[in-house]
Amino acid sequence: MTTYSSTSPMPRIAFMGPMGVGKTTAIRALCGDDMVESDVPNLDRQSHAKEFTTVGAEFGQIDLGDGEFVQVCGCPGQDRFDFLRQWVVSASVGVFVMVDVNAANAVQAAGLLLAEAAAAENPPLALVLSARPASAAATQAFADGLQAAGHGVVPVLQVDVRRRADVLQALSVLVSMLSLRSESP
Repeated sequence: MTTYSSTSPMPRIAFMGPMGVGKTTAIRALCGDDMVESDVPNLDRQSHAKEFTTVGAEFGQIDLGDGEFVQVCGCPGQDRFDFLRQWVVSASVGVFVMVDVNAANAVQAAGLLLAEAAAAENPPLALVLSARPASAAATQAFADGLQAAGHGVVPVLQVDVRRRADVLQALSVLVSMLSLRSESP
């Protein structure tokens, strides 16, 4: 990656996924209290029982060392905020699609988000985070389902979004993939 200054844009990594999958938790694990949140009381308890929900973009910044920084941005999971999600993704170089691979609709839900990211003018590099504990067999079946649905080979990493080390490891994989992409002719 490149060193960014105040005169050049900082690379942005987006977190997207369904409501309640752990996007805010992952960003908080990375940034601690140094993040901008947009959580409000959840008025749609029929969709999800969680107390708060994200209604705007959430931002944080991570120091990768040696003068390199990356901005992380969380997207709301509700479909009514798809315009905001599309804007965040359009300004991102990479995206984490977060899912529960054990969910019955995981392949379909992840597929829709991957297609949305791929439709951006400059599509970001995508990596899937399995944000809930899953067996190796369930994770492989999910990855095979994505490939069978026409999304190609998409890396799927098991991550405990509450643990900074896990999310940093996923970020490291994405940064490495972005570096390889930028070196390709």
